[in-house]
Amino acid sequence: MTPWHLTLATDGRLPMAPTEDERRAIVRAIVRLAGPSLALFSVVDDHLHLVVLATRDEVGRLSRALALGLRPLCRASLEAVRVRPVESRGHASWLAQHYIAVQPLKHGLPDHPALYSGSCFQDLVGARVGPTLRIVELLPRFRLRELLPAVGLPVEPIQPPDAEQIRSLGAARVALAAAAAACAPPELDGRTALVVAARRAAAQLAEESDIGRAETGFALGLSPSGLRKLLKAPVDAALCRAARVRLGLELAVAAAPPLVREPEEGYRVEGWEG
Repeated sequence: MTPWHLTLATDGRLPMAPTEDERRAIVRAIVRLAGPSLALFSVVDDHLHLVVLATRDEVGRLSRALALGLRPLCRASLEAVRVRPVESRGHASWLAQHYIAVQPLKHGLPDHPALYSGSCFQDLVGARVGPTLRIVELLPRFRLRELLPAVGLPVEPIQPPDAEQIRSLGAARVALAAAAAACAPPELDGRTALVVAARRAAAQLAEESDIGRAETGFALGLSPSGLRKLLKAPVDAALCRAARVRLGLELAVAAAPPLVREPEEGYRVEGWEG
């Protein structure tokens, strides 16, 4: 399999997905369309990047599928997908450590890159239930600790909070974390399977952390009977774990020094400029 770098931008660089809900919908579509081949990805304000492992024919089919599948989700019309080979392991390492995960910082977006929903960093650290990224196939010597400093975090594992810490954060934070971990709409509106799964995970985490049911019900927009019914239903253990990691990631970001944008370290090959 050959590694490829795909870029898809809007015509005139108009906003692609201005809201958090729209951005998460694009991430879900990318996972659905390219999941088995994905190694890295990032969706920013007016374009997106993917690094995939595929044959030449497969990457051609994927490019067409992305253009068609993402068109209805984007606010602006899309340019043609730009496909470039990843030239070497050094090029792949630069994409992983200095380019894809730091896209929000590179483009001056307000979101912290470690918490940004458009980035595969969430999946790499286990803060989201998403694709199994083929990062080790792309970079056999890849270590997560090598990526953490790029997003402003210390070189140490993300520690999920315990019950007492979760209780201090409150049910509203738990609900937001569960939504982020599921890549669901942040307001958790509606009755889709994704929203229901995120609500169940939030309710379970709140219950395990002794957060009052009145607070949990208010955060999830549920009546007491609705919350009791939700707590009786089976819960996705992997989603609960991811929500805990997401909360741990938020605490790690809050404790870290402010992240300052540094001059970009470029990588150039013939016909390609980073």
